[in-house]
Amino acid sequence: MNQGDHAERAFDSAFELTGGALCVDFTNTWGDRRRPESDRLHGYDDLLAFAAEAGGIDRGAVAALRRAARRSPAQARAVMAGALRLRDALYRLLAAEARGRRPAADDVEAVNGALAEALPYLRLSRRAGAYVWRWTPGEDPLAAPLRPVARSAADLLTSGDLARVRECDGADCTWLFLDQSRNRSRRWCSMEGCGNRAKARRHYHRHREGPPRG
Repeated sequence: MNQGDHAERAFDSAFELTGGALCVDFTNTWGDRRRPESDRLHGYDDLLAFAAEAGGIDRGAVAALRRAARRSPAQARAVMAGALRLRDALYRLLAAEARGRRPAADDVEAVNGALAEALPYLRLSRRAGAYVWRWTPGEDPLAAPLRPVARSAADLLTSGDLARVRECDGADCTWLFLDQSRNRSRRWCSMEGCGNRAKARRHYHRHREGPPRG
């Protein structure tokens, strides 16, 4: 099996991309922050897998980035450490907004730092008669998976959609999402997961308590 085949197999629905924005999906790579085992990012290959599946980088670039990471393992580890710092800052910042709290200035600056690193590699390109954004590899191509995340965060934080950021009501879930429901009543990351578990708990407690006494 060649590297391209391995890459395609690794990206078959490995991540649940239901957050509504790339930066939100990035925070959700750690679904329950009280359980370390729910973290899906363990190394640079996982970061590549997320970026490719979420559309942050072209899947065709994955094999070359993997080879570059093998040649420069210290640099790949440094990028991965930066990715985790950015993810934590983004989670705290967006969770604060979802809870109606003031975000920490350090977390805002962490996003600013990632944005300052990313934007020099953003270019306009003309394609099929229209202008589109594209990313150039630059001097540090290993950081390519983080640049679209930083831009997505800046776009979300400066848009009206920021008011739609919610945190799942599930007891064992710290999932974030954009509430796109018409009356802004979404409570769960998914009805199939946390929503159904909450319904089951309510059903259990109703039957345990029995019918109301007259």
